[in-house]
Parts: sequence; structure tokens; C-alpha cells
Amino acid sequence: MAQLPASQVSRLKLKWAFGFPGVNRAFAQPTVVGGRVFVGSASNTVYSLNASSGCQYWSFRADGPVRTAITIGPGSAQGKWIAYFGDQGATVYAVDALTGELVWKRKVETFLGATMTGAPTLAEGTLYAVTSSGEEVIGANPKYECCKFRGSVTALNAATGEVKWRSFTIPEEPKPVRMNAQGVQLYGPSGAGVWSSPAVDLKRG
Repeated sequence: MAQLPASQVSRLKLKWAFGFPGVNRAFAQPTVVGGRVFVGSASNTVYSLNASSGCQYWSFRADGPVRTAITIGPGSAQGKWIAYFGDQGATVYAVDALTGELVWKRKVETFLGATMTGAPTLAEGTLYAVTSSGEEVIGANPKYECCKFRGSVTALNAATGEVKWRSFTIPEEPKPVRMNAQGVQLYGPSGAGVWSSPAVDLKRG
């Protein structure tokens, strides 16, 4: 977009910097739309910044850390733009991109440890949100009844947050399979979390 040749990269200089309050790492990929930078953080906060100066327009407090990139799309009213994202508690949000006011939010997965890392994908009025899980880490504990989580894609009405449908990457529900050496019940099949944004093929449906 900047149309910079490789020879100019070494001459780039810092224009501005923004520090995320209360955290020690950057957490999400920024989205740049309409002269603004939209970015989530590990402190549960999403920021809208001026892309030229770094000055803050607004901040929005989610229920959990926001690791997904922000997806921007048109709202239902003329001149309205909506920022869509998910938090690490598997809740999807629609926020007014100009003001930071909440439009709707929807929890798409109640499994303990479920999370969202892939940005929601917006296509023709439908928002596709994906879930993954921390069971890959939790499952290393031999006293944990591993594993029951299944990755999923949820289609939401972008205007209202109403769930249209939900599809699991593993259709079969987990069932008891065997006991481990600690005498803990194990389950399967499970896993196949979706960690990145889904692609939508509108031509093929």
C-alpha cells in the first residue's frame, strides 16, 4: 500500500509509538481502515487510534484479552461502520467503529478454556467466528480428563449477533475411551481447534 521500494526501507523513521497500559507485550495484529488503527490488547482493551498521530479516539473494555485482529464492515445505517472481534473467552463483539459503543456481543462457546485467535470474517451480512482452546496445554496434566473440546465455526447475523448455525470440526461428540495411568478418565475424539480466520467462497457457496 505504501509503494515503498526496498531501497527506502533502511531510511524509514519512527513517526509515533503507542504503549499498551498495564501489559508487557503486544497481543494482536492491528487493522488500519479509514485513517484509523484498530487493535486489541492483553489487558482486555480494544483501541481506536489516529493512524497519522497515534492519538486515541476511543477504547473499549471486553470481558477478556483480545488477540484477534479487528474486522471492519458497514453497519445497518448509512455512514455506520462496525468493528468485529473476539476475546479469549470465546465471546464475539460488534462495536461502533466511530464511537466505540457496544452494538452487540455473543458468547459462541461455553467450554472452559475455549478461546478465539482468528479474526472474524465478514461476508454478505454474515460474520464467521472460529474457536480454539487451551486444552493443548491443559491436557499435559495427567490428572486432567483430556480431552473434550472441539473446534468450531459459528455463523452470526452481523447486524444482530443472532446465531445462524454452528459447525464443529469434529462432528462426533467426545465419549469416554480409556483410563490413563493415573486412573483418570480420558475422552475422544477431540481437538481440531480453528486458530486462524476462515476464508469464504461466495461464488461456490
